[in-house]
Amino acid sequence: MKLIFLVYNVVIESKVMEELEKAKVKAYTKLPSIHGAGTHSVPHLNTHVWPEVNHGLFIAVEEEKKDEVLNRMKELKSIYKKEGLKVFVLPLEEVL
Repeated sequence: MKLIFLVYNVVIESKVMEELEKAKVKAYTKLPSIHGAGTHSVPHLNTHVWPEVNHGLFIAVEEEKKDEVLNRMKELKSIYKKEGLKVFVLPLEEVL
């Protein structure tokens, strides 16, 4: 299994969720209001100077599902380059 961690600008949340629905991802854990800075977009710190903010999703998937989710996120990332979308894939040993 794999653990996919998505970090994305709240502006594109509906698009992210739409793509996950198309991939038949039903289970996830959402982390609202994540602050951070990257190399391809402005900082998202929820301040007066940097007012944007991110959300995050943890998604546990089987190996076969990982590729579909990644392909859908790659497509979104190519469309929404400035908004901010990062995808991290980690090994997942066990889920209780």
